[in-house]
Amino acid sequence: MALIVLKVVGAAGLLAMAVVAPNALQFLKLFEKRKKKYDPKYYLDKKVQQMIKKGLLEVKKENYRTYVKLTKKGKIQLDKYSLKEQAEKNQKWDGKWRVFAFDVWEKSRRKRDLLRKEIKEFGFLQLQQSVWIYPFECREFIELLRSDLNFGKNVRYMVVESLDSDQNLRRHFNLSS
Repeated sequence: MALIVLKVVGAAGLLAMAVVAPNALQFLKLFEKRKKKYDPKYYLDKKVQQMIKKGLLEVKKENYRTYVKLTKKGKIQLDKYSLKEQAEKNQKWDGKWRVFAFDVWEKSRRKRDLLRKEIKEFGFLQLQQSVWIYPFECREFIELLRSDLNFGKNVRYMVVESLDSDQNLRRHFNLSS
């Protein structure tokens, strides 16, 4: 649902709060995979409020109307979703592994945990303590994370042509030999 709200607001730029629910509800019908047993307007309003609280959307008031707008953080989140969708669409494995390694100090634990959460949600699999692996091209996603979380050389991205004993990884990612 968050992705749909971000796409609607991102596509429209500014969206009137009074208009968010009806337009988004029509937009939701395009993406609805199965009927839900809840009131979509209530759920959408609640989701928008959560996204405002998280800093993904901001409320603007102009000419006696209330609008929602993507924040910088919301734009970055929308970019992450888009890159993930793009990576999933182009899932023809080229036989190379993308390895992501990071070395983040304990004093930056919150950022490190957020980094770990983001790469896990993207689809990476943990290979070792701070080493993660993914079979498809994702350099743009890593660069976006690096700049978003303000990591410099503490984050490394490698493209590996061969990896010993990778049968379990191939099974995990449903890749043919």
